[in-house]
Amino acid sequence: MRERIESKHVTKEIKSQVPVIPVEIVKERGCTFCPYYLGNYEKQPRCMMKTCAWDDENERFHPVLRGLIPFYKEKMEKAEVKFLAMKKIYTTLLGMFADEMKQVELEKDECYGCAYGKCGPCIGICYKSMKA
Repeated sequence: MRERIESKHVTKEIKSQVPVIPVEIVKERGCTFCPYYLGNYEKQPRCMMKTCAWDDENERFHPVLRGLIPFYKEKMEKAEVKFLAMKKIYTTLLGMFADEMKQVELEKDECYGCAYGKCGPCIGICYKSMKA
């Protein structure tokens, strides 16, 4: 089974043009459990498929769904522009405060300000553990 778009992502304009499933078929085949079922629109059950298919060989999506491609392409491009703007702000802020952030991380270290660390290289004996 190929990937498919979820019902909640199909616009109302497209849903109104998608094929209606007769109520008898919905009851007979259990369409509400099918991954291509689009739910009810205008009180009529709708399907994404051109013709009903339960196997991968016969999957043919209804051509009207292609109308969603430019809609989501535009949304994706707007989201990408917004994402890149936010990423630029974030990286600029990181650059502005890089030195301060390094200092904060250094201060979190147990050996920061240690009596042994101030007078020479660390010898591996922690003053805190010796004192405890």
